[in-house]
Amino acid sequence: MNFWETIFLFFAFLSFMLFVLFFFKKKGDKVANKILGIYLLLFTLNLVYNVLHWSKLLLDIKYIHIIGSLTIIWASYPPLMYLYTKRVITQKKFKKIDLLHTIPTFMNVFFYSPFLMLNTKSKIDVLNNGLLSDYIYLNNYTYLVTSTIMVFYVILIYLNFKNNKSLESNKRRWLKWIIGAFYCYVLAMLSYFVLSYFKLISTEHDYFIMYTIIFFIGLVTYFGFMQPEVFNGLSMDKILPFKKYQKTGLSESLSLELKGQLIDLMKNKKPYLNPDLRLSDLAENLNISKHHASQIINEHFNSSFFFFINTYRIKEAKILLENDCNLNISDVIYSSGFNNRVSFYKAFKKHMGVTPTQYKLQNV
Repeated sequence: MNFWETIFLFFAFLSFMLFVLFFFKKKGDKVANKILGIYLLLFTLNLVYNVLHWSKLLLDIKYIHIIGSLTIIWASYPPLMYLYTKRVITQKKFKKIDLLHTIPTFMNVFFYSPFLMLNTKSKIDVLNNGLLSDYIYLNNYTYLVTSTIMVFYVILIYLNFKNNKSLESNKRRWLKWIIGAFYCYVLAMLSYFVLSYFKLISTEHDYFIMYTIIFFIGLVTYFGFMQPEVFNGLSMDKILPFKKYQKTGLSESLSLELKGQLIDLMKNKKPYLNPDLRLSDLAENLNISKHHASQIINEHFNSSFFFFINTYRIKEAKILLENDCNLNISDVIYSSGFNNRVSFYKAFKKHMGVTPTQYKLQNV
């Protein structure tokens, strides 16, 4: 076992410890933490599998039954990452339809089932005679299928993240980190598949993929052990050892002054009642750039622009619901600055924990 293989085993152990930490974590979102824990457990198995392969131990009778599991692990990463990001973004319970995301895993189990169901002696004979490919369904297409799965989920994760602009800034930044790390891994895997197809693969290329896994584990280790607040709801600005707006030229005193001006603007002019309000409109009212307006909202209110505006709209909606019991929900929607029912209900439930109708009944 060489130096790098020892390092990979160390990170496999670290990844397993992270699995235990997140899977049994009581604080934060338990469902999201369990998904992340399972994801890290697969990294552990992936690293151990590769080290056994490089060390020529995989053919040992003790480990022969795990041969064929690597492709199954590869196919499980993308759905798990999608489900994790979906949970963090929406906070909604999973439905039966989400079971469809287990298809990639079970599909690869099916591909390898002829070999996996063999007994120990038969497996040894198959491997010694170089007949493994005869015991894999669609053997010539496994890399293509896995690549397709990965690309499909890369697109799905991107669209899901992009279409949720109201996500709180701390969650958005954390997801950018973890999704970015996942994309690096996918890129490394696709490169590996291409090199394998042209028979240009080497141990060094295998190592490169492991480096991306190590980066992911290192990232989660830092935020999980050194800065556990990231999984417990604190702003990333208070966690990261640097300031996002260090070089914007906006001094602390001016920043505080603009914060006060923004609060006065929201209180007196109520720009949030305009359903078409944009960040540029707020910036124009404060006579500052969009970038500085975004900075004020992020730094002082720990929020994205959309979440910040919706907070005021929900407060307005609460006042309307409490003061006029004869007012219907549709009137409240447009009178509080929302331009459609779906956005209103989603924002109201997120802020208040109940639907507008339930809130109205509670306050009659």
